[in-house]
Amino acid sequence: MKQIISLLRLIRWLNLFFIALTQYLVQYTIIKPILAQAQIETTLNDFTFLLLVLSTILIAAGGYVINDYFDVKIDEVNKPKRIFIDRVIPRRAAMLLHQFLSGLGIVIAIYVAWQAGSLKLSLVHPLVAAFLWFYSTGYKRRLLAGNIIVAFLSGFVVLIVALYEQHLFSLTDSSAIAPAYSIFIITFFYFVFSFLVSFARELVKDMEDIEGDRKYNCKTIPIVFGIEKAKWLTYLLLGLVLTMLIYFQWMQVNGNDFVSALTIFTTLEFPVLISFYLLKKANGSQQFSSVSSVLKIVMFMGIMSMVYFYFIMKI
Repeated sequence: MKQIISLLRLIRWLNLFFIALTQYLVQYTIIKPILAQAQIETTLNDFTFLLLVLSTILIAAGGYVINDYFDVKIDEVNKPKRIFIDRVIPRRAAMLLHQFLSGLGIVIAIYVAWQAGSLKLSLVHPLVAAFLWFYSTGYKRRLLAGNIIVAFLSGFVVLIVALYEQHLFSLTDSSAIAPAYSIFIITFFYFVFSFLVSFARELVKDMEDIEGDRKYNCKTIPIVFGIEKAKWLTYLLLGLVLTMLIYFQWMQVNGNDFVSALTIFTTLEFPVLISFYLLKKANGSQQFSSVSSVLKIVMFMGIMSMVYFYFIMKI
């Protein structure tokens, strides 16, 4: 039982659930409803879309395993109570698990790409797996490289779903141009939102883990430039998030949708402002961990906003 629990924590089962939820919401609250209004069928049926999501979470799980595999020594300093490799799961078993999860995810992705009618898409998931490998083996210790890779892949979870909709790239009916444009704008908005919040959170986690990272010569922003400058970069990223949200609010107010404007404030802007306050006061690992938790809530509420606007559009 202990090994099963450790395995679930090793592959970050809650994060995997969040990835799956995100992709399902993109498909069923954005893409499918917009295409349905134009009387266009989605490229993937329900089963092949399930396989797409499965391939994504398998590769993500493999990425989490290989990340912990190479981070055992650093985690002994930063997170001594959250080490599973070597203690519960042998290193060889962890490497085999990474290879199995990533390999199965790639095979499933190739099948889904074939079903979608574009084998070019079969390159997407292997590239993601490669990024996760290079991130874990060294890029995470390089200045900004690790932060950017994780932030990009976080946002890419949204874009992958749109990439598999071949109708969006081979428009033969002029009536489909407007729906395609709407899908691109909305999914790109969520991509940028996820990228910025994830980037900010990665910086906060670097501040939280500065002791172990410094011991093993990692070149993170807090180590190279100091905690205060890392905080200011995080403020800048969160400021961009607030700017996006305020712009979206302004559009809602102009459309006399004051309820949506208030919802954005209470569910997104207010938590971002709380993270500003907590970050300003933070000067220790536990306090930075609290900021990271708030930003995780911001990410979750941002993705769940898809459900809110889906029902608003149906009213």
